[in-house]
Amino acid sequence: MPRSTFAYTNFTAGELSPRLDGRTDLQKYFQGCKTLQNMVVHPHGGATRRPGTKFIAETKSSGEARLIPFEFSTTQTYVLEFGNTYMRVYKDGGQVLNSGTVVEISTPYSAAEANELKFAQSADVLFIVHPSHQPRKLSRTSHVNWSLSLYAPTNNPFSSSNNFPSCVTFFEERLVFAGTNNDPQKLFFSKSGDFEDMTTGTNAGDGLQFTIGSDQVNAIKYIKGLRTLLIGTVGGEFVATASSSAEPITPTNIQIKRQAGYGTSEVDALLAGNRILFVQRAGKKVRELVFDFDTDGYIAPDLTLLAEHIAGSGVGTGFTNWTYQQEPDSIVWVVRSDGVLTGMTYQRGENVVAWHRHILGGAFSTGSAVVESVAAISNSLASSKGEDSLYMIVKRTINGGTKRYVEIMQPFDFADDVEDAWFLDSALQYSGGATTSLSGLDHLEGQTVSILANGSTHPDKVVSSGAISLDRSVTKATVGLKYTSALQTMRIESGSADGSAQGKVKRIQEITARFFQTVGAEIGSSSSNTDIIPFRDSSMAMSSAVELFTGDKQIEFNADYETDGFIYVQQQQPLPMTITAMYPQLNTYDG
Repeated sequence: MPRSTFAYTNFTAGELSPRLDGRTDLQKYFQGCKTLQNMVVHPHGGATRRPGTKFIAETKSSGEARLIPFEFSTTQTYVLEFGNTYMRVYKDGGQVLNSGTVVEISTPYSAAEANELKFAQSADVLFIVHPSHQPRKLSRTSHVNWSLSLYAPTNNPFSSSNNFPSCVTFFEERLVFAGTNNDPQKLFFSKSGDFEDMTTGTNAGDGLQFTIGSDQVNAIKYIKGLRTLLIGTVGGEFVATASSSAEPITPTNIQIKRQAGYGTSEVDALLAGNRILFVQRAGKKVRELVFDFDTDGYIAPDLTLLAEHIAGSGVGTGFTNWTYQQEPDSIVWVVRSDGVLTGMTYQRGENVVAWHRHILGGAFSTGSAVVESVAAISNSLASSKGEDSLYMIVKRTINGGTKRYVEIMQPFDFADDVEDAWFLDSALQYSGGATTSLSGLDHLEGQTVSILANGSTHPDKVVSSGAISLDRSVTKATVGLKYTSALQTMRIESGSADGSAQGKVKRIQEITARFFQTVGAEIGSSSSNTDIIPFRDSSMAMSSAVELFTGDKQIEFNADYETDGFIYVQQQQPLPMTITAMYPQLNTYDG
């Protein structure tokens, strides 16, 4: 009956597939989790509770819409709401208004078409394409002045309804289109340095058109320019280059070569750092296109290999929408067709590919809240703490009706004051004179809300007439929909003197949990068997909030003799939790 101590030092493999439950031969097994819900993996190893979201505004008539980023510079960034024949604007965590009126322009796109738009930006102009519409240019002249016009270049090749492009990008000072209904494998290049002229010719700077030669007619689904022009079709991945690597592409030297044969879905490819990611044809796998010097070509490793379950199960499930939040932790946020938000902490240089799932607070019908669209932009506001801002559209049932809200995830860095913690969804925050009544909560009418009052938990309340009454006065309070964050380890592999510990009876006696800026966590062997970890001691005044704790907590572990050896940590209160390591002590029986 050996006694051993096992070290969980990092969680950089993220949530692993149930099909890996027996793969104790993999190093990633010991860095992964069985469950990682509403938790985010830091590239340096720990796992932290995801921040809550702030309510910004309701989409127009609570209709379906899509969010698209617009970034002129690091200080002038916007998120655009494209709905049924309209567009609205968001900036700095709020909706852009002009003299109190919502800034809005008309568009030709239906709500369904908005989800199919692809775009490329040059300074203050966003080029937008859809196969059912002539390409357009969205121009901005100020925060409140936006216009949408037809793209009508010299010698326009897109003159008929069956010949409008579905893809667009910039490459080597050219504007490039592709994927029309008539010519699904053809690329159209503008003249070099002139995006408004599509005249073709044989001179080096002339425009050009080129059709991919392959054994099947597979429509182009994305084009992205990096060191080469990367092209994704339904049937495979291609690269366009000049015949000499030292030259730019011209009408006389362009060549296109197949790199792989995975095929891509309707979701546009995504630039994450210096790599292009794409969703494979069936919509359930994410791959990265990366140049491999050994083969002198591009390869496409599967980033969902260890987490194939993350796209959901069943026919019709898969990834539908995504964005890249570079700061602070390099996370690719991916929306599933069932409305679950997934995230992938992505630091390839450090061998970190860690998936996590996020269920937002509230409900839609009889299920969970539904995330429909996401968009991340850089943010120069001091309140953002240098982090990129993640916007999302969330669908819920509110007061008996369907509501869609634009919300923004709060910064991971909330400083050192627990009063500033924001771990509630669709929330608003009050700061001011002492009060026992909070109003302005009309968007949560009829909902049971949780409250962080002056840094301490408060009994839940039901919103009535847009307001709640508190049991005690507050000067600062965050009010919103609660959610549970949970981390469950894989089956423990430790302590056996006779081969593997898998399948052998074991009992975890105690555990040392190492936390960073945490209050109010629970720990146990399962979600139904957890104990609250005490964070308040006798030296703390009962009238004040518990201070954020960083350090070790030694906990007597409440578990029976069993063969699994799971450790389950959760946070159900509107408070922060970051786990940097865990050290369970256990007895394993070899007999």
